[in-house]
Amino acid sequence: SRGFVENSYLAGLTPSEFYFHAMGGREGLIDTAVKTAETGYIQRRLIKAMESVMVHYDGTVRNSVGQLIQLRYGEDGLCGETVEFQNLQTIKLSNKAFEKKFKFDPTNERYLRRIFTEDIVREMMGSGEVISELEHEWEQLNTDRAVLREIFPSGESKVVLPCNLQRMIWNVQKIFHINKRAPTDLKPLRVIQGVKNLLDKCIIVAGDDRLSKQANENATLLFRCLVRSTLCAKNVSEEYRLSSEAFEWLIGEIETRFQQAQCAPGEMVGALAAQSLGEPATQMTLNTFHFAGVSSKNVTLGVPRLKEIINISKKPKAPSLTVFLTGAAARDAEKAKNVLCRLEHTTLKKVTANTAIYYDPEPQRTVIAEDQEFVNVYYEMPDFDPQKISPWLLRVELDRKRMTDKKLTMEQIAEKINQGFGDDLNCIFNDDNAEKLVLRIRIMNNGENSSSNKFNDNQEEDVDKMEDDMFLRCIEANMLSDMT
Repeated sequence: SRGFVENSYLAGLTPSEFYFHAMGGREGLIDTAVKTAETGYIQRRLIKAMESVMVHYDGTVRNSVGQLIQLRYGEDGLCGETVEFQNLQTIKLSNKAFEKKFKFDPTNERYLRRIFTEDIVREMMGSGEVISELEHEWEQLNTDRAVLREIFPSGESKVVLPCNLQRMIWNVQKIFHINKRAPTDLKPLRVIQGVKNLLDKCIIVAGDDRLSKQANENATLLFRCLVRSTLCAKNVSEEYRLSSEAFEWLIGEIETRFQQAQCAPGEMVGALAAQSLGEPATQMTLNTFHFAGVSSKNVTLGVPRLKEIINISKKPKAPSLTVFLTGAAARDAEKAKNVLCRLEHTTLKKVTANTAIYYDPEPQRTVIAEDQEFVNVYYEMPDFDPQKISPWLLRVELDRKRMTDKKLTMEQIAEKINQGFGDDLNCIFNDDNAEKLVLRIRIMNNGENSSSNKFNDNQEEDVDKMEDDMFLRCIEANMLSDMT
């Protein structure tokens, strides 16, 4: 079942397997052929739209007529091929682990003697300046961590930044033959000062006015957080054991690499972007037939969705809405379900399993055996004249699972029908706990065939002449699509 072919070609396919195998294969071929044409055209349109977009000498991204597209390419002015994935170590650490890894304790003499040469230990021991600078660094690291946690609330610590610091540190250790057990001659103050000076030189938006400073701040924020956390005094001296010579070289190298990573004027970023979008589009299957999980998540995927986005289509096939819940509903699945039921537009059609029209001339003795029981209960004390009832019956069977999903009761639905059609219809229903949920609807003939208030005047004359069964048909169609 489900299209699984059990036999191999060697063992031989059964006729039905062969047939469906061929059918599936054909579908795949057609899909590929159609998809190639579709994605090819999408890519062509993307390229035509963006072919003139390039980085200019003032760092802005503009098109051929000089219209501004971005103030800085990619908001940070960095070139795509010079950046790589790096880890922000501070985000995921607990407070205790964070303190252990990044907080430098200048008062612990035994610890200092293990790491630094004698001169530096003597210099550090009574120095108030060292203590205050290290305190400032620790505060800054805490601030950075809070900012990063706001930017990445999911705790995702992978970022795309220039200068792979871990590799550069490893290179420095190899070039300068760093012995990780020997004490270092690098002062913690020099580390803090060096990192500060380095970050002051890493400028993407030059200028002293408030806007330029703010823009530069935003463009280099992640890079600064990464450098400060990787090259904090404790890491550099204890973990990497860099000598002062090695540290100076590393700082210079980072600065050079950062300058090289900036996007060169004349870079045709439009064509680059268009091709980067077009390339994965050619690998998308045209129609994504399978959607793991929820069938009601009926979203448009693959190439058709891409077309909708690019054409900015006014009427998307499956308009969807992402709703973020607050308060109790955000934590309790049951409450979240309630919100969904109250938000989602439900027509009668959505909860109906099937409908049928019967000729059932005797209301008390129905032709449908399974309904007899609740009909008897109902007609023990009828609140209307059975003579005025039409012999035609519209029987609507509802889907219990969907009713429960939407948290609807039979009473609510019957009430809604009576609200819409008033006294023109007689609607009876069985209990919510019954095996099958059934609505029985008949027309009431009040002397003459009065029409429902859902129909307007010019239809009324047609309705008067209409047979009861035809009229029920109209009502059925109307109810299924319009009752909400």
